Amino acid sequence: MYENDEIEIDLSRVFEIIKKHFKPFALIVLAASIVAALITLFLIPKKYTAEAKLIIVQKSNPDSQQISYNDLQTSQKLVNTYSEILKSEAISDEVIRNLNLDNEGIDHSAYLEMVNISSVKDTEVIKISVETKDPALSARIANEIVDVFQRKIVKIMNIENVTVLNSAKVPEQKSSPSNVKNTLIGFLLGCVIDGCIVLYILLNDRNIRTEEELKQIFDYPIIGLIPDMTHGTGGAE
Repeated sequence: MYENDEIEIDLSRVFEIIKKHFKPFALIVLAASIVAALITLFLIPKKYTAEAKLIIVQKSNPDSQQISYNDLQTSQKLVNTYSEILKSEAISDEVIRNLNLDNEGIDHSAYLEMVNISSVKDTEVIKISVETKDPALSARIANEIVDVFQRKIVKIMNIENVTVLNSAKVPEQKSSPSNVKNTLIGFLLGCVIDGCIVLYILLNDRNIRTEEELKQIFDYPIIGLIPDMTHGTGGAE
């Protein structure tokens, strides 16, 4: 903690500082957590996510009523292709036009920000998630994407076997922001602030508490000690 080549931090001193200033440190952590919670509740816009699921199987023999194992394998490999089609302007432009989303300033870029396309691992199932500030709008967009895709995919890839596993429902609970997550971030931020304060106190502490510290600073032999008549042996001389 002094002008040496290395800075040594005494953990006992750290705990001593924390114990001495425990109440202010606790208030800092509490205040940071409360501020984060209030910002989450009142300042960050709430968003709602609606989800729809599709299953797409491309038959090698369109006239057959059965789906072969090879059909399933082929369909799984094409899931990424379907996902890119769902993100394309061929789909987004019609969805925006059908729902008059352009009146709300939503273009293809905004469409990509609110729409997330993902696949369920090792299946032909595609999940379409739409997140907006309006729960009803999220559901409308998700369902419209499904309808437009079912019509378009017939012309794009000559596939008719598109099944809707579940249509999007109006979400009742917000999907973001997370009160718990943001409050925890505030808590951790308060801990970081406390840590910086402890470090500042340590680096600016010039008090000499032990004989070893005195030897380390001055490199002179200690010829005697002055006893502390109230608390036993005290400071070094």
